[in-house]
Amino acid sequence: MINKGHIEKVRVLVESGVSIAEENHRLFKAGALSEAEAQNRARDAIRAMIFDGGARVFVFNEQGVRVVSNTRADEGTSAWASPHTQSMVKHALEGGGITYYRGARTLNGVTTSKNPKAAWSQSFAPWGWVVASAVYLDDVREAFLSRLIEFAGLFLAGAVILVLVVRCIVRSLTLPLERLTNTIVELANGTRDVRVSDTGLGNEIGDMARAVETLARFETERRELQDQLGQLAYTDQLTGLPNKEALHQTLSKVVQRASARNRECGLIVFDLDRFKTINDTLGDISGDEILKSVATRLKRAVGRRGVVGRKSGDEFFVVIPDLVKSGGLASLVARIRDKVVGPIDVAGTSVEIAISVGHAISPVDTADERCLVRFADMALHQAKNSGGNSVCAYSPDMSEAVETRFSTEAMINDGLRQGEFLPYYQAKVDLASGDVIGAEALCRWKRPETGLVSPTDFIPLAEETGQIVPIGNLMLREACAFAVECNSGRTTPFVVAVNVSPRQLMYGQFLRNLQQSLEETGCEPGWVSLEITESLLITDDGAVMETLNAIAGLGIEIAIDDFGTGYSALGYLTRFPISCLKIDQSFVRRIVDDPQQEILVRAILTMAHGLGMKVVAEGIESQRVADMLHAMKCEIGQGYLWHKPSPAKDFLAGLAKHPLMKIAS
Repeated sequence: MINKGHIEKVRVLVESGVSIAEENHRLFKAGALSEAEAQNRARDAIRAMIFDGGARVFVFNEQGVRVVSNTRADEGTSAWASPHTQSMVKHALEGGGITYYRGARTLNGVTTSKNPKAAWSQSFAPWGWVVASAVYLDDVREAFLSRLIEFAGLFLAGAVILVLVVRCIVRSLTLPLERLTNTIVELANGTRDVRVSDTGLGNEIGDMARAVETLARFETERRELQDQLGQLAYTDQLTGLPNKEALHQTLSKVVQRASARNRECGLIVFDLDRFKTINDTLGDISGDEILKSVATRLKRAVGRRGVVGRKSGDEFFVVIPDLVKSGGLASLVARIRDKVVGPIDVAGTSVEIAISVGHAISPVDTADERCLVRFADMALHQAKNSGGNSVCAYSPDMSEAVETRFSTEAMINDGLRQGEFLPYYQAKVDLASGDVIGAEALCRWKRPETGLVSPTDFIPLAEETGQIVPIGNLMLREACAFAVECNSGRTTPFVVAVNVSPRQLMYGQFLRNLQQSLEETGCEPGWVSLEITESLLITDDGAVMETLNAIAGLGIEIAIDDFGTGYSALGYLTRFPISCLKIDQSFVRRIVDDPQQEILVRAILTMAHGLGMKVVAEGIESQRVADMLHAMKCEIGQGYLWHKPSPAKDFLAGLAKHPLMKIAS
């Protein structure tokens, strides 16, 4: 029993040493300590583990170099010459445990040399450490028996008392070890606030207890740090609200509980309108203050009815765990929204807050929490698209619209790969002579299964997804090639216009693609006209100005398409290198019957001519409209009166038949 107790003692000590190393290595991995700090901290704790009047827990590396030893001076020196060291290291690397070998030692005046010494060793792989400790079993037994004989001689008459003393000694050895073992088991099972007994003892039991106390302190610190990291993982750092990860965790529980109780629950998603503009105007710090104020308003408005959190950016969520009936969510949303909207004072500036809201209900809309989030987002997207500052509840047709959108997006990608996008060309006519002097390249999508797809069904989506960039680059190159073919053998330029989207111009490396298209096709800059929208020019972006000046510097005409339908800030006409305006067909078609439209068209023509620009009128469908525009001194017309958009081959065939006159439709 004594042997077993002492072997158990060194085992517990070694395992405590390994646990100390593991804890400090975890702190290093978590970024709380550097690796050197973690190793030094572990070594200091292991050095404190002294027992049997100087015996220690040792640490070697896998080559037998002392990491922790009897004295600091020994640390860093090799112990490999000792077979005992080699045996312990090898045994630890093979799985660890007890190793017996012979040794000699004098303890309490008794010298033993014939029976084995027991060493326990374990490997800590991350640092290549071998933690070990040993006890001379026969020394302990010989010393104990020697004293027992003395006690027997001195107290022969008190044999009964002697038995009681032996039992007390054994008990004094095993009970503290049992307490320490139970304490370590409690730590391993995750028990907090573990109390370690026997730390005040001055023997090896006290040393072990103090070592376990150190381990318990390290374990408490580790768990506190783990709790902090867990809190950070589910908390928004700006507002202190639950974050997106917490949303999914909370919503999953709420949906399951509502289903089990045959009740309903709701998810509301809020988004601040114009927040990017506010942020850009007032700065990030003021933007953060606004988000924190909105978070406070939301918490007050919701109270105990639900869980408020920040999803991302300027988007917040509210989980309502218990709804008596579906209609109650709409009225609750209205009450919450009324308490959130309104002015917020930021750094002396009053900022009016408006929000868009989307919401969905489980299990009415879906019993799946991830689908519930997606449906609420769809409703929010619908609210934003309707102009903002509005509330929208999810409906199944939203899913159908999204599915159609994704399907169309995939078909656009497939169409690009299959070469389904091609330009159709519509003639531009000199209103004075009737000559065809140019054309506009219009993007068409011709699917093998269904034929032509309306541009209104794919151009807006392509703009949003960025697919307009490869489509636009394709149209640009085709237009350049077409211009080369049309100008073959001509003395006067035949100008081919092509539309350029804002996204293509600003983010698609447009200048490089333009120059590449001109070079590869052999197109002259004067044979191409680029049509842009007014929205691109009101951004007051220096990069836009630089790009347009570079385009004009090449000798390429820049025209404003659909002029008059966009923005009223006309100052851009004098700042940018614009040489042509295209009057939108909504004005042109009504000039015969609507005097106000005629006045607007005359005003546009007067302004354009005053700025030295030429004018193209779109949507001309009757000779009377063409004659009126000619009388107003409009230079160029475009419309079904002369020609419907057609493929390049058909256009060129018509142009060959009537090179100086209007071409057949």
